[in-house]
Amino acid sequence: MVTEEINKAIVSECNTWYSTLAAYSEKINKLKRELYFFAPGKTGHDVLLGIEHFHNQIHIQLINIHDLKHEIKGQIKEAERYPRIGHRIPHHYLKDKLDLLVSDLDQLEDDFHQFVQQ
Repeated sequence: MVTEEINKAIVSECNTWYSTLAAYSEKINKLKRELYFFAPGKTGHDVLLGIEHFHNQIHIQLINIHDLKHEIKGQIKEAERYPRIGHRIPHHYLKDKLDLLVSDLDQLEDDFHQFVQQ
């Protein structure tokens, strides 16, 4: 059985994760704007492939951010509605997904900047 104090800590941590993902969403949207600024006039085959790759990856990662934010918001609502019981989605599962996504997003940002500076 989950105590109310633990539940409040879970809600607080979920809110922090949600804010983190919102910040990453802004960061990835900034990368998209950078890509749109970089792309016009590029004609090299490898450059065009890179542009397409990063366009696709940015789109996919924005969807991943949205989906995880949705899961976290569901966890928050469930925790607020039922403060004395466990949750359908284990808290550590969401943390693992967040850590993996943040790692992927950081790698995407690094790879993108390396590509643009070539």
